[in-house]
Amino acid sequence: MGVFSGKKAVVIGGSGGIGRAVSKKLALAGASLTVHGGHDSKDFDFFIEELNSISKKNSPESKVEKAVFQLNLKNYRDIFTVQLKKIVESADIVCVCFGPFIQKSFVETSLEDWETMALMDYALPGFCISSALPYMIKKNWGRFLLFGGTRTFGINGFKTNPAYGGAKTGVCSLVRSVAMEYAGFGITCNAVLPGFTETEYLSEKTKEVLRKKMPSGSLIPPETIADGGMYLLQSPEINGVLLNIDGGWDGRVQSS
Repeated sequence: MGVFSGKKAVVIGGSGGIGRAVSKKLALAGASLTVHGGHDSKDFDFFIEELNSISKKNSPESKVEKAVFQLNLKNYRDIFTVQLKKIVESADIVCVCFGPFIQKSFVETSLEDWETMALMDYALPGFCISSALPYMIKKNWGRFLLFGGTRTFGINGFKTNPAYGGAKTGVCSLVRSVAMEYAGFGITCNAVLPGFTETEYLSEKTKEVLRKKMPSGSLIPPETIADGGMYLLQSPEINGVLLNIDGGWDGRVQSS
């Protein structure tokens, strides 16, 4: 039986990128899963079938389902309070992998950009926590896995992405707040702070630019990020941790 057999997990942004790798790791651990994606597709259907097959091998009673809805500024209140709340309010494990990135300086950042970063990168994980906590408190068990950004473990300045960096720094504060307040209920909250990761969302040109910034000259596999996330989820003693998985990148372009 898998380590999370009998547990219900939700992965927000679980159909691609890092979230896809996290979803697969949770299926391997035998969890029942609801995987959220912004768009329906045959690939998403195939992925859900794959996860069901994986999960049932480790926990025959498990079930994997998909939830499809877009997370954006349009009608977000209804989306949050109905669709999002419905899938997280009875979950034992909540992983928020979704989080848009905007790379713009202060003078380039529009009001809509600020709203998007504040809402989707900060308020979204915060609302997921608020919605899931009552059930977890009742069960006396719960796990949250959030995702910060590179160098958001403390108060740092960001020249090219201040809106994103500020929101993700706030996420790290959420992690510490939940861990401090709810550890007595068997609830943990941790975050992975990934460096430049190899995902399908990056163009080959962007990947080449990012590889040159990494000390190793290579991007981080999403499976490595997911492994770090699973490590944080499994132990009740690991709580309030901000785990850097960034390959040693410190924000400076590496010399060739």
